[in-house]
Amino acid sequence: MKQGIRVLLADDEKEFVLNMATILKGRGFDVSVTFDGYEAVQALKFGQVFDVVVMDLRMPGMDGLTAMKEIKRLSPDTEVIMLTGHGSLSTGIQAMREGAYDYLMKPYDMEDLVEKIKEAREAEAIRRHPVLWPRKLVGQIALCPFRRLRPQDTLFTAVKMMSRARGEEVVEEAYVLDEEDRLRGVVTKRALVEEARKTFLGRSLTWQDLQGNPELLPKKTAAEVMQRYWFAAAPNAYLTDVANQMIVHNVRFMPVVRAGRMLGIIRLQDILQYVE
Repeated sequence: MKQGIRVLLADDEKEFVLNMATILKGRGFDVSVTFDGYEAVQALKFGQVFDVVVMDLRMPGMDGLTAMKEIKRLSPDTEVIMLTGHGSLSTGIQAMREGAYDYLMKPYDMEDLVEKIKEAREAEAIRRHPVLWPRKLVGQIALCPFRRLRPQDTLFTAVKMMSRARGEEVVEEAYVLDEEDRLRGVVTKRALVEEARKTFLGRSLTWQDLQGNPELLPKKTAAEVMQRYWFAAAPNAYLTDVANQMIVHNVRFMPVVRAGRMLGIIRLQDILQYVE
């Protein structure tokens, strides 16, 4: 029987973390639980092996950032996803700079966490076995469809486009294309939430808030909030090189572009299909 992804949860909110463990176990994950950073570190010191650690940043005693550094020292291949509360955005970014795979703001969508765990495990698997990557070209595999925006589209349109219907895959970003389908930039969920927070200073807002109340967003266009996408894959690029670039820049999706026009996206998880 294939073993599920080994996940360690560390959070001092006991009821919260136990509920999270129950949900993840129901999704097929192999889950262990600790209630502070020190316990999480001790679990690895005593020989337990985890693919992914999901850990709160703010815990009594050893905080999440300190625990993460020790976990990465003990087990460099273990990926760490940090959970941050409102007002901790800068700390989440700091955690990524110091080795965390990614972070999520509380409260978060459980589907987002499930996807993050899977993506973290896939990135770790590629790093662990780079010599097995075939010299296969991006253009030789099927590309994924993507959500597209025009520069003049409103942020309300962006929220509607990135909202996930039941059974659909989690969408983290939409790509901004001009009338000739040339890639201009990307709009992410995180960017939309930050735009709303700028408008309502001091108010704690989440992606779920925007889905239910899109009027919280400022009257801006996609062109005004998009981030310039400064790297993309060409159809004749090697999967090996693309995967390396995705891992270095901590992205799970990369646009595939020919002559400036966007053809589709390639996902980090798709590359695993070609690992021998």
